[in-house]
Amino acid sequence: MYKKILLLFLLISGIELSGQTTTKDSAYQKYSYGLIYRMGGSIMKGKERITFQELGKEFSMSEIGLDQYKIAKRKLTIGKILLFTSFACGLIAGATGPNNMKLGFGFLGAQMVTLTMSMQSRGAGNRYLDQAIQIRNKDYLFPDSH
Repeated sequence: MYKKILLLFLLISGIELSGQTTTKDSAYQKYSYGLIYRMGGSIMKGKERITFQELGKEFSMSEIGLDQYKIAKRKLTIGKILLFTSFACGLIAGATGPNNMKLGFGFLGAQMVTLTMSMQSRGAGNRYLDQAIQIRNKDYLFPDSH
């Protein structure tokens, strides 16, 4: 009999405790709607997708995060430019290959070099972006931690 009453009491108190964690809780609100994270190629804020340009506005409270974001933006831009350059070198290598083999192989080599540089630059840019988002989230959740 006492076990049933104790079980009933625990169930009721458990429901009350879970009811106390509502969306009005400021920590829950911050965590659910304010944190930024990357999901594949998308950047999410809470449950909404934001653009890379909108992400730049999110670093108002985090100077170090903003610096990391600017470095990431520069490295990702350089990576895109190198990727398009690599693509152009591949097209030129294909177009000049039969007529001038040395020039074709030169452009093919340039394609490989620029593609490698592009991948390295984009990888570094993504690492800086991850660090910027991590610093921003820390500053957002714990504003007085400096």
